[in-house]
Amino acid sequence: MLTKRQSEILGFIQRRLFAGGYPPTFREIASHFHIHSVRTVFDHITALEKKGYVKRDKGKKRSLRVIKGAETPIVGEISAGSPMVPVNIDDSVRLDRFVGADHLFLKVKGDSMVGDGIRNRDIVVVKPQKVAKNGDIVACLVEGEVLVKRFRKRHGEVMLLPANEDVEPLVIREGDGKRLEIIGRVIALFRSYE
Repeated sequence: MLTKRQSEILGFIQRRLFAGGYPPTFREIASHFHIHSVRTVFDHITALEKKGYVKRDKGKKRSLRVIKGAETPIVGEISAGSPMVPVNIDDSVRLDRFVGADHLFLKVKGDSMVGDGIRNRDIVVVKPQKVAKNGDIVACLVEGEVLVKRFRKRHGEVMLLPANEDVEPLVIREGDGKRLEIIGRVIALFRSYE
């Protein structure tokens, strides 16, 4: 179990890794949390390392890697329908449930998947895999172009289905010479309202 401060530090490390691709230094962590001693940060990182959440290469400045994700508390439920009395719930969400170290982040361009809730400028999280099941939403390469579509295979053909009636499905038949490569399965998305 993580302390509140350890969870906050782990979350900060993850955000920095996802936003910039590199982890913060101990001094940057201390500055962000207004901690006066870098030794205190060192102690927190050592605890996170012992608990199996991070790994670092001794002697290197920016070597922190997240092994397990932080748990972020779910602070309550909110209605998307009729108003309701606020309810506190005792639950949390693990960030690594949505994002793994090998996952890809791809920015969506276009509106062919709006029926599945994927909009222009969303960031989809793709779990790398080379195969897909019928019904999966996949990121794939077709003749060198990357697409996000719903996958369906039957009777020797693959259909890449949009979720917009104004967009035609892409059909790839065996033997037609088109090259299809599955990059991975879409498992989550991030959307900014700013």
